[in-house]
Amino acid sequence: MIDQGRTPPGWPRELAPQGTSEFAERVVPWLLDQGPPDLRSSALRTLPLALVRYLIHYAEGGLNSARRAYGQARVELSPALTAAEVATAQQGFEAAGARFLQLQRELALVEAALLGQAVTNSPGARG
Repeated sequence: MIDQGRTPPGWPRELAPQGTSEFAERVVPWLLDQGPPDLRSSALRTLPLALVRYLIHYAEGGLNSARRAYGQARVELSPALTAAEVATAQQGFEAAGARFLQLQRELALVEAALLGQAVTNSPGARG
């Protein structure tokens, strides 16, 4: 479990440490900022653990898409773009992949924090 008031390496900069009142207030808005806009009207916004699980899969899909786009760029784009434009596109795909990889790491930490909170705060939990 993540220590209260301390953040592990890779913790989202925009999010307060687990166990603080600010974490409890900001975790759902932070999670909603990480996914598609329609999540804000989804029932998931009331279920932080379900929301973070969805976002973990969303980030995995985004990372896989960025990797595939990068790998297929020359074949798919060369007929319509110059070599320099294809290289620029690949740089964009690589940057998107890096963002999704960072998001995956952050979401895993937030999920661990939420699971720790749920265990600690649930009735009948053993401490």
